[in-house]
Amino acid sequence: MGIDAISAFAQYLLGYNLGPGGRAGGVIHGSMMGLAMLLTLAFPLALIAAYDKRFPSYVRKSAVFSLFGMLLGMWGNQSRGSWLFNGINGALITLRYCFVNIRYVLVLLVAVVGIGYAFSSNQAYVARFESTFNISTDGSNLGRIYVWEADKQMIMDHPVTGVGPGLWQKTYREHYKLKQETQDLGHSHNNLLQIASESGLLGLVGFLGFSIFMFCKSLKHYVKTRNPYDLSILVGLISYLFLFGSVDYTWGNSSGIRMFWIVMGIMIQLKAIES
Repeated sequence: MGIDAISAFAQYLLGYNLGPGGRAGGVIHGSMMGLAMLLTLAFPLALIAAYDKRFPSYVRKSAVFSLFGMLLGMWGNQSRGSWLFNGINGALITLRYCFVNIRYVLVLLVAVVGIGYAFSSNQAYVARFESTFNISTDGSNLGRIYVWEADKQMIMDHPVTGVGPGLWQKTYREHYKLKQETQDLGHSHNNLLQIASESGLLGLVGFLGFSIFMFCKSLKHYVKTRNPYDLSILVGLISYLFLFGSVDYTWGNSSGIRMFWIVMGIMIQLKAIES
C-alpha cells in the first residue's frame, strides 16, 4: 500500500493519466475510488502496527514507511472521504496509544500542524475539503443524494428480497433514476442501501448480523487482552464497511473487498497464534 500510494503521488505530480479533478489512482491502471477505500482501510491499521510493540520491529518500521507513503497517496488521490475518515481514525488511535507512551501526543501535534499548514497554504485544498459538506452545489455530493432518494423508493417497492443481486444498475436506470442525476451512477455509493436494494431486508439483516457478530466478538476479546489484532479487526471493519462504506459501495468493489478479507484473516490468525 505504501508503494502503491507513492506511485499515485508521483502520478499526481507528473500529471500522468489523471482522472476527473486531477485525481490519481496509481500508475498501474489504478482506480481513484479503489485506492481511496484501500487507503481508508490500510492507514489506521498501519498506525496501529507502528505504535504497538507487540508487532516485530521490522513490521513497525515497514508500517512507518507505509504511513508516509499513504499520506503522500492521500495527497495525490484527493479523496475527501479518506482525508476525513483517516483524520478521525488517526487522532483516535493516537490518543488510545498515548496511554502507553505519552510521546505519541507529539506525533499527533506534529501531524495536525503539518497537515494543517499544508492545507491552509493552498486554497484549492481548503476548498476541496470544505466541499465535503456541501450538499447544495457540489455535483458529486448531489449525485449521491439523488441516488439515495432513488434507493429509498426501490427498497419500498421491493422490501423483502430486493430487486436481485447484481440487478441494481439495470433496475435503477430503467425505473428509478431521477432526472437531476446526470452522472449515471452505477451503484448506490452506500453499502447498506445497496444491499437493502438488491437483497431486501433479508440481505440487510444478514449483513448487519454478521458485522455485529464480528464486532462484538473482537471487542470482547480486545477488552480482555488489549491485543492489537482485535483492535485492527475492529478498526478495519468500521473503516472499510461503515465509514467509507457510507459514501461508496466498498462491499461490491472486488479488489478492495479481497484485500479486506485477506487483512481480516491475517489478524484472526495472528490472534490465534498469540493465544
